[in-house]
This record gives sequence, C-alpha cells and structure tokens, in this order.
Amino acid sequence: MSTSERKPAGSMAWGIAALACLSVAVGLHARLTALMSLHMLVQIPLLVLAGLCAEQAWHARRLAAGSARPSAAWSYNEYGIPGLLLVSLVGAGWMIPKALDDALTDWRVAAFKYLGLPFCGWLLRASLRRSNVVIKLFFLGNFCWMSAIVGMIYLDQPIRLCNAYLQDDQDWSGRGLIALAIVLPSCWLLVELKPIWRFLNR
Repeated sequence: MSTSERKPAGSMAWGIAALACLSVAVGLHARLTALMSLHMLVQIPLLVLAGLCAEQAWHARRLAAGSARPSAAWSYNEYGIPGLLLVSLVGAGWMIPKALDDALTDWRVAAFKYLGLPFCGWLLRASLRRSNVVIKLFFLGNFCWMSAIVGMIYLDQPIRLCNAYLQDDQDWSGRGLIALAIVLPSCWLLVELKPIWRFLNR
C-alpha cells in the first residue's frame, strides 16, 4: 500500500476514534455522571480525547492533500504555549468540585463541558504539534503536579466537597487523580522517548 493510500485510512481511523469517544461520553451520560470518579476521570477525558482525535484526523487529511504547513490562523499559538496554557487552565477548572456540581444542574456549564472540552482536545493536539520537548515537559509536569495536589486534598478533606457525590467517591476521585499524575508522565515518556533522546544528544 502506498503512502498516499495509508494517510486517508489513518484519517478515517482517527475520525472513528473521535466519534467513539464522543458517543460514549454523551451516550452514557447518566452512568458516567452518577459517580464523581467516573465524571472527572472518564467522561471529561473522553470529551477531550474526542477533540484530540478529531484534530489528528483533520491533520492526517491535510497531509494526504499535501497542505500540512501551519495555518496562518494558528500563528498566534507560537510554540503551542498559549494553547497549552488555556488547556491547563480549563483542566484546573474541572478539578474544582463546584464545576462538577454545576455541570449537573446548570445547562450553561453542561454546554461548556460538551462543547468546550472537545475544543480543548483539538487545541491540545494542535499545540503539542507546535511545541518542543522542553515546553511539553513543563506543561505536563505542571498538570501532573496539580493533579497530585488536588488528589491529596480530596483524600485529606473530612467532609465531602461535591453536593452531588458522596465522601467515599470523593476519596476514589482523589486516588484516581494521584494515579493519573503517575501514569500520564510514564505514557508520555514512552511516546516521546526518541524525541527526548535526540534533544539530549544535540
């Protein structure tokens, strides 16, 4: 199979992955929001992944069309720093218990979740493509540190922080955030091992 034939197939695979993530996140809304841990650690990441996969599909299609140069519309996102900063702030916002409560009771917050998080996933993938290893490592370290701190706060609180969720589930969410702070950099290291090695040996 030629390279030109593989690229559209890759685009379709990423598009299917995006639709699958979005379908699970929206279709299983009731189940995924029944528990704080599922809401924060499954549904929200799925919505972000939907946007990330959609951007990857769009990029693969542009590659197949021979127009993979950065768009002028993205010129403000120099080295991906503004985009990564925005995504980090949104991620921090969804670690606040009040945001999870409001997503269940306020349609405006729910709309932001279902529309804004896929956009953040799109922006995250586009920004990562424009950034180097040092920038990626900085933002990843900041997010994982924040995730671990919030997880420990959840575990240390003697009272529940979310009106919609019980204390036990809050503890599980805290454990999940701490686990995320460990697993995420490990996965990133495996994916970025070659670029990191090349950077260190320059």
